[in-house]
Amino acid sequence: MQSCFQGISPVNIRQLFPDAELFGADEVSLWECVTDIRKLRRGDGFAALDTTLIDEAVARGAGCILTQERTDNPFRIGPDGNLVPLCQVENVQRAYAKLCQALYRFPGNRMELIGITGTSGKTMTSCLVAGILGAAGKNVGMMGSLGCFDGVDASPTPISTLPPKRVASWLSRMEQNDCSHVVMEVSSQALDQYRLEGLEFSTLCMTNVCREHLDLHGTIENYRKIKMRMFEYLAEKGVALLNADDPILADIPHWLDIPVLTYGVNEEADITAIPIEQTRSEQTILVTAGNASLPLCTKIIGTHFVYDSLAAVAVGLRLGIDLETIVRGIESVQTIPGRMERIECGQPFGVFLDFAHTPNELENTLESLRDVTRGRILCVFGARGDRDPEKRPLMGKIASRLADHVVLTDTHPADECPDKIIDDILSGMKNTQDVSIYHRRRDAICYALSQAQPGDCVLIAGRGHEKSPTPDRYDDRDFIRKWLYKNQ
Repeated sequence: MQSCFQGISPVNIRQLFPDAELFGADEVSLWECVTDIRKLRRGDGFAALDTTLIDEAVARGAGCILTQERTDNPFRIGPDGNLVPLCQVENVQRAYAKLCQALYRFPGNRMELIGITGTSGKTMTSCLVAGILGAAGKNVGMMGSLGCFDGVDASPTPISTLPPKRVASWLSRMEQNDCSHVVMEVSSQALDQYRLEGLEFSTLCMTNVCREHLDLHGTIENYRKIKMRMFEYLAEKGVALLNADDPILADIPHWLDIPVLTYGVNEEADITAIPIEQTRSEQTILVTAGNASLPLCTKIIGTHFVYDSLAAVAVGLRLGIDLETIVRGIESVQTIPGRMERIECGQPFGVFLDFAHTPNELENTLESLRDVTRGRILCVFGARGDRDPEKRPLMGKIASRLADHVVLTDTHPADECPDKIIDDILSGMKNTQDVSIYHRRRDAICYALSQAQPGDCVLIAGRGHEKSPTPDRYDDRDFIRKWLYKNQ
């Protein structure tokens, strides 16, 4: 079946929000609703995230205003001389997201939704789950950092979780293309903005909760609270899958009155794994679930891959898939773009590209490479501008401890001074003698690759699959391959 789009249907606002107050009309139906005043057309609904725009929305001929704030005068006259209905809801972000799902007839209700959240591991776990579902003969849709796939066509996306209307639109496409399951990455920003309202997940997997996104959430406590909001979207008979080795998640079963399935390596859990063998090109682990155990051999290495594999195993078992098929599905995933991606062009040293951009991720990646590297580790990384600056010295400390030579570079300075970002990273390093600085990322990569000797390993961290923000939009992977082929 070709990708198709069923379109939207009118939504009765009174029926969708029975507890809301509706002024200026007894009934109102909408075919469309926007949050961007520039996209508002006559008759559209307007979700007033910014209440100062209500008057302009009225003047533009809005068919209805959604707001959570009571105004002095809820009765507004539009350009045609008629009252413009105003619907006062408890939370306008929630209402808008639910309305978007309603406009597309709640497509998620007719598919099995699997949500993956956590500070790290969302993308890798999602890809592994998709591999398992494919091995089980299921048609699966995906939404996440690598893009969206509707069962037929794929498209890149700039963020992990899309805005509500695009989420609803993609779900509608997946339904039309006969997807039975949907795997969706869920970011903390999406939870903070209630983008999932109107969705119910049969399975929710939380990989971990570490320090990240404090530029958005202010404190680690707020970040944790936002992450816990994920469970509000668990279906009545849904199951939560939790990493038992994560100290924050370990306490959830004590207060969460829902079925929980746990996985882990160090702590007691329902699903566990024992490392058997690991080289630079592959690793083998023994996965145990209940009385069943099977070896799992993969070309993706690293401790974090073990955890993400166990998370995927938990999802597969939750969906009733046998362990043999689950292992076959995980093994079918040979590589995940920008996630511990090994670049092999015949060079006598290892080259890995990884998205690691938090202290925890960088530490896990470097420790995994240390286990399989007999020579030196050369680590290229930086930190993004306009993000949490306190994690920069932490990453510097980790890199100086676990790498033999660090090459600091710009990742995406945004509006910050690149030198300030580098200085923040350097402040966490005890020894800066084995540090080189190249603000131009391509120069940093070239330098690290040129210094690598047989048996060494070069890690290019921080950007993963993402293209450069520079005008040429170059890809680290393509650039590395071209350099290796040219200089061998």
